Formats: sequence, structure tokens, C-alpha cells
Amino acid sequence: MIEMIPPGVRTTLMGQQDSEQSMPLDDFLTEVLDLLREKPDAKELVVERARFLRNAVANGFYDDVLAMISAG
Repeated sequence: MIEMIPPGVRTTLMGQQDSEQSMPLDDFLTEVLDLLREKPDAKELVVERARFLRNAVANGFYDDVLAMISAG
């Protein structure tokens, strides 16, 4: 099992299909497939656009990130 840390993705699943802040689906899929090829034994995959979310606690800006995503 591989844990996936996705960003918002432009799909109808979460109503983000028109969101400029969300990652285009094709870009997301391309990056994920590239990561899977590069790291087939990975336990976790983080697309670059979601790295700030993944590292928010460790970098000490969790409250700022939470406020930002809650406002959108």
C-alpha cells in the first residue's frame, strides 16, 4: 500500500473542476505515474504541489496552511 498526499485536483469529485487553485487532472496523473516509476517501493507519494501541506507541521506553519485552505 502506498499513501498518496494529493493536492486539490480539478475534478467534479470535490467540486473543484473550475478551481484555479486546483491542479489539472492530467498534470496530477502524469506526476503520480512518474513518481511510481521512479519509486516503485515508496511508502508515500507526495506530488510537488502538495508538499507544503505534507510538511506544514514539521516546518511550523500548520496554522497558516489550515487558515489558507479553510478560506478557499
